[in-house]
Amino acid sequence: MRVARESTCPSLPASADNFTGSVWRTDFIRPETGLLSGSRFTYAPGARSHWHVHNEEQALVVVTGRGRLDWQGSDGPQDLGEGDWVYVAPGVPHWHGAQPDSVFAHVAVTAGPGIHWMGPVSDGDYLRAP
Repeated sequence: MRVARESTCPSLPASADNFTGSVWRTDFIRPETGLLSGSRFTYAPGARSHWHVHNEEQALVVVTGRGRLDWQGSDGPQDLGEGDWVYVAPGVPHWHGAQPDSVFAHVAVTAGPGIHWMGPVSDGDYLRAP
């Protein structure tokens, strides 16, 4: 067992190779055994992840602000708000990020290793009406 304290977990800029706009990542649970990781992502207004796929399940919990989420085969982006939970099935291409006028933060708890980055989300896909 261990406790991950906010004061000991630095927030660092997320990789510009995988995100559009300003995004900060705080890792609380590192996948030391390869089984589970837990991080908080904080997005500036309009910032978003690139399209990506996880090899295993993931849960997102919105902790502040308003965000957007879209996945392959959906009817368009879904709006997200504080307290919302998202189940991300393995193998489903998706992206998530902030609304154009709101900061957005979520906690991501991911089972297992492996993420495949697929490229940026176009402005047209990002701005598409929910």
